[in-house]
Amino acid sequence: MKMRMGGVVCVMMLAASLTAAQSDQDAGWVGIWRAEFGGQPSAVLTLATDNGPLEGTLVLNGISRDGGQPHIAVRETHVLMHPRLEGRTLSFQVKRMDDSSPLMKFAVDLTAQGKARIHCLNCGNETPVVELVKED
Repeated sequence: MKMRMGGVVCVMMLAASLTAAQSDQDAGWVGIWRAEFGGQPSAVLTLATDNGPLEGTLVLNGISRDGGQPHIAVRETHVLMHPRLEGRTLSFQVKRMDDSSPLMKFAVDLTAQGKARIHCLNCGNETPVVELVKED
């Protein structure tokens, strides 16, 4: 009986340490990340751990140059699906607004303290890699 209890305690301690390590990794990501394109706000990535694991939203602004000056033509708000951290990269998916196409797949790579680059992996060859800056 003592052996079994010792094994249970070891497993519980291991699970707690893995959860703490994950929480430390998530903490650097938690916050609001903003991107600009052509002088206009193009994306806002908001990340939190309110329910335990890292989750959040992505707001994408479609920038148009019709009429000469860049301006926001469309704004889409998405809930992150299947967020996953691997090293310095956060990957996730979001539904397209028309709901008929495959999920958009994104990768966000940390480049420096409070800076990252976001890129849609399946949105076409002309999709830019955009720099995100974390708010203080």
